[in-house]
Amino acid sequence: MNKILQSSLWRSLFLFTLSSIIYIITMMPDIGFTDSGELAAVAHNLGIAHPTGYPLYTIIAHVWSLISPFSTVYDLNLLAALMTAGSISIFSLILEEALSFTSCKKEHASSISFSVSLMFAFGSTVWSQATSLEVYSLQLLLFMLSIYFFIKAMKHGGMSNHLLIWGFLIGLSFTNHGTTILLAPAMILGYFSNWTTGKIDFSSQKFRGLLPLIPLFIVGLLVWLYLPIRSAQNPIINWGEVHRNWDAFSYHAFGKQYQVWMFNEGTAKENFPKYWSALIGMTSWIMLLPIMYGVLIAWKTNKSILVFCVMLIIGNLVYALNYGIHDIETYFISGFIGAFILAAYGIYGLLQKIERYHYAVLLLPMLNLGLNYVENDKHEDRSVSSYISLMIDPLPKNSVIISAQWDFLCSGFLYKQIVEGYRPDIIMVEKELLRRTWYPSQMKRQYPFLQIINPQLNTFLQELTLFEQEKSYSAEILQTRYEEVLNAIIDSSLVYRKPVYITTEVLQQESNIAQQYAKIPHGLAFRVLLPPPSGLPELSLPLLNTSFEPLISSIGKRTSHLHEGLTSITANQVLNLAQYAWMTGRLKEAKAYLSIAENIKSDNPTLSALQNAILNSPDGPKK
Repeated sequence: MNKILQSSLWRSLFLFTLSSIIYIITMMPDIGFTDSGELAAVAHNLGIAHPTGYPLYTIIAHVWSLISPFSTVYDLNLLAALMTAGSISIFSLILEEALSFTSCKKEHASSISFSVSLMFAFGSTVWSQATSLEVYSLQLLLFMLSIYFFIKAMKHGGMSNHLLIWGFLIGLSFTNHGTTILLAPAMILGYFSNWTTGKIDFSSQKFRGLLPLIPLFIVGLLVWLYLPIRSAQNPIINWGEVHRNWDAFSYHAFGKQYQVWMFNEGTAKENFPKYWSALIGMTSWIMLLPIMYGVLIAWKTNKSILVFCVMLIIGNLVYALNYGIHDIETYFISGFIGAFILAAYGIYGLLQKIERYHYAVLLLPMLNLGLNYVENDKHEDRSVSSYISLMIDPLPKNSVIISAQWDFLCSGFLYKQIVEGYRPDIIMVEKELLRRTWYPSQMKRQYPFLQIINPQLNTFLQELTLFEQEKSYSAEILQTRYEEVLNAIIDSSLVYRKPVYITTEVLQQESNIAQQYAKIPHGLAFRVLLPPPSGLPELSLPLLNTSFEPLISSIGKRTSHLHEGLTSITANQVLNLAQYAWMTGRLKEAKAYLSIAENIKSDNPTLSALQNAILNSPDGPKK
């Protein structure tokens, strides 16, 4: 073990192997929440992903899926595990380089870089990136490579092959994720610093030193050309249709639609508890002391390292705390890198006082491993695929379903239908995507039947184009035409005897949709029907003989907001079925649905009220 730690190469390989094993053991076996299904389908078919397009990830993931022998989604989950493990191995090299600016003994530097890297690997936020496919695992790897070559370049006094590689990596990194910009404050100040004396140097020589980097930076950026070139070929998933014009490309590639969530009043206050929780999940409290002590040690030994790490943290927080999205935790990672470099300095300072116990730092990763294992063990988590089966399997042949459940249903079904060939007869319309000018083309390409509503789509697109191009438009007219498109889908489908279903949130959000129809709970959605002359139509009661155990066991005791959200919407819809069964005089079935809902979410606030109503009025509601 000592020999492995002393060698930078062997230590990195050992870290890669060890973290890969843990990540693969805890890796999700199927599609995950939110963008997982869509990204897997895009990678499989070389399509265009949601903004900002992620061309680098798409290309790498597609090549990997061609050479890996497993199913596409398992392949890409595995790729996430390996890329995250690769970033951990490189982080150990970063820490070794950072500690080389001190008088730290080699054996101490080896132990510190090994233990801090592994502590970082088993931190909850980082670990979560390794267990299911997303673009952040690749971004973490690019962060680490960029920081490693940057510090190597600064160690050698600036211009070197390391700096040239860094310039290329920064350009390349932008083609995967825009959070690359979060490195800018630290790297700009770091570049204009003398890492030997700590002084700032804005000399003309420093500025001229940037000129050779520009061509390499641009070469890295050329990966963006994938988007318009591939988009022009009309792949099955062509998000944004970015080949149309510069406005469409820039709107997509620069993520302009996300700007409404940035720097809004109150966002930082809401996000700070999430940051603190993520920080504790990374440090298990015990690393907070070395981080704080590391500030003092870095101040005494190398102020450039201190400024670099502090700016990594500040640059990250200024942006991430003011970005109002629900999965903000992954955006804190670049700041955590700076914090853990400071932690390495803090441990170095502590070991100067208790040198004989330097091997004790190797026990630190065991703490994070133990505390975060259950939360990040997803090897049995099939929540999304189980929910999709419960939603889609009971639907009659050739059904149309309108939904806004991107996180739980639409993204995952996109993958299953396009890649796995699951239920090709189903037409799935994602109502929120319908608010984008590119989506009607994709709908018609994927589901030719929807060409029947071309007149309504064309009228709607006239106003929607004005909105996207930030020209004068009428919000009232735009909403009216949007509703006309959705109603045309419903009307046309029913005329051609295609069963129509709408999920709960659509009915809650769009009061003018399907107004003239009855909406009856049927499975995990509502079936749209012409209202009968009197009373409720008596539809069949699906899911009574269907096992919910795969979904319940997959969710288990997981407490993420997505798992909580999935249990809530599933339990609520089962309660709708219970109420419908009761109102149509089927008490036995109503009680069976109540039992299912209780198993899914026993603390559902509607459950007890409905139980009392049904059990106290067994003959049905009072007329």
